[in-house]
Amino acid sequence: MKKEKVFFHPIDGSGPLTISWSSSPKGDALEAKKGNGVGFFSEKGDLLCVIFDDVKSANDHQILEFDRDCIELTIKSGHITYTASKFKAAPSVRKRRSPRKQPLSKC
Repeated sequence: MKKEKVFFHPIDGSGPLTISWSSSPKGDALEAKKGNGVGFFSEKGDLLCVIFDDVKSANDHQILEFDRDCIELTIKSGHITYTASKFKAAPSVRKRRSPRKQPLSKC
């Protein structure tokens, strides 16, 4: 990932926090599967930017999970740190089909 830009301007102790890795157009936002926020992705599925909905400026810990990406944000004493990680794709599991059972015919 490229060097990030973090935008955080809290009002009355909290506000949205943005982490952006790209200056290119972002397109539509996708809501996180877990956590309160959105992500912006390239056409290839690369993470371009995330926005956490409401972050406390003094101390906070939040996680945004998407299909393939997870962003964990921690704020301690006003100092912002985050980690960005990729989920490994689950191996495709091929279901074995059981033989079709036919009802016994009555003679």
